Amino acid sequence: MYGGLTMVIWFEYLRLHKFIVWKKLITGGIILPIFMSGCIELLQAACTDNRSGDWLDFLANSLGVGLALPVSYYILRPIIKRFLQK
Repeated sequence: MYGGLTMVIWFEYLRLHKFIVWKKLITGGIILPIFMSGCIELLQAACTDNRSGDWLDFLANSLGVGLALPVSYYILRPIIKRFLQK
């Protein structure tokens, strides 16, 4: 899920910006999805009775973000550049 979220963020950023501003992209496309995942896990542990926050879920979500990065940069970016040049 977080891999898909990260790829959507990257897709929209690359589609709307001609040049990559890495500080913005790292903040919005890497740090915020991981932070959101951590917040959701903490809220599950603290605010629900039938769900528990799990470190392995957080790790899996972070891994999804990490795997989406090379896919977005090396596959999605060239495709978007090719279609925007037309």
